[in-house]
Amino acid sequence: MSARDSEKKPKLNNRQVKILYCIVKEYITYGKPVSSQQVLQRSNINYSSATVRNDMRRLEFLGYIFQPHTSAGRIPTDKGLRFYFNSIQKLASDFEDNSASISLRQTAIVADVEKILKVTAKALSKVTMTYAVIEKPKQEKLLVKHIAISPISQNYFGVTLVTDLGVTVNSTVYIGHNFTHYEDLQQRLNDAIKGKMIGEIKKGLKELKLLNDHWYNEEIEEMLYILQNVFECEEENRYVKYGLEYIVSSNALNWQDIVGLIKHTEDQDRLKNLIDKFSHFEEKVIIGNELGIEELKNFSLFISGYKKFDERLGTIAIIGPKILPYEKIYAYLKYMSNRLSEVFSKR
Repeated sequence: MSARDSEKKPKLNNRQVKILYCIVKEYITYGKPVSSQQVLQRSNINYSSATVRNDMRRLEFLGYIFQPHTSAGRIPTDKGLRFYFNSIQKLASDFEDNSASISLRQTAIVADVEKILKVTAKALSKVTMTYAVIEKPKQEKLLVKHIAISPISQNYFGVTLVTDLGVTVNSTVYIGHNFTHYEDLQQRLNDAIKGKMIGEIKKGLKELKLLNDHWYNEEIEEMLYILQNVFECEEENRYVKYGLEYIVSSNALNWQDIVGLIKHTEDQDRLKNLIDKFSHFEEKVIIGNELGIEELKNFSLFISGYKKFDERLGTIAIIGPKILPYEKIYAYLKYMSNRLSEVFSKR
C-alpha cells in the first residue's frame, strides 16, 4: 500500500477506538451482541447514546463490527478482533500459573523430552481452555551423543541414537547374515558421528550415494546400512497434543467447525502444513479468515517458537474459537514458550 493510499484510509478517532475496544471486550466476555447502552454502562465514554450509535454505524461501515439482525447489538468481525488483539498485545503481562510452572520445572529435572512436552501441552491447554499442539524438536538440529546397537533376535538388531537433548531415534535393523561384531561396528559409528548434527549426517549420507564404487569396503557398507535404516524411519508422531475436549465442549463452535479442526489436526501432514505456514514467525496470532482455510474460519491460531539458546527447536501452537480472551492466551503462550526455552537451554 502506498503512503497516499494509507492517508486515504479512514482512521478512527479516540472515542471510536474506545467504543470498538469495549464492544469486542464485552462480546468476548459474555458472548452476546453489544448495544450502545451497554457501551455507555461499561465504559468511561461520556457522550450521548446517539453519538455512540453513530460511531457504531461507522464502525460497522468500516467492517469492524456487524449487526446480526435488526434491533440487535453489534458483534465484532475478524477485523475487529484483529484490532483488539493488536491493542492488547502491548499490554499483555505474564499470567503465571504456579501449579503449571512448578509441574514443568519438576518434570524438566528428571524427564525425557517427550514427557516435558506432554506436561507443557497439558498445562497450557488447561489454563487456556484451548487445544495445545507442540512440535517435537526438529531432528536435523540435534547433536548426536551416542549410538547403541543391541541384538534383539537372530539377525535383528535394535539401534538407538541418543542426542544432546535426550531425544532418541530408534530403529530395528535386519542383518541378513551371522552378525557377531556389532560392538566393533558400534564403536566405529560413534567415532564417525558423535558430536555431529543429525542434519549434517543425513546430508553426508545423500552425498555418499553419488560417489562411484572406488570408496567401497565392507565396514563402510555396514555403517551406511545402519544409518540409512535409522534415518529412513519417519517419526510417526511429530506433535504432542492436548485439549481437544475443550474444543468439543465450546459453545462458540458448531459441529462443522469441530469436524474441520479434527480434519486438519489429526492428519499429521495437514497439521504440519497448517503450522509450517506460520512457523517462520517468532510469535504470531492468526484470526479467523486470516488462516486461509474455510473449515477453520471460526478459529484463532496462536504460534510461538521454543529454542535452545538462539536455535529454534520447534513450534508451540494454541488453537481455540476466535472469540476468546486474547490477552490471557497470548500471555500464557509467551510464558510457557520462555520456560520451555529455558529448560532446553540448560540441558
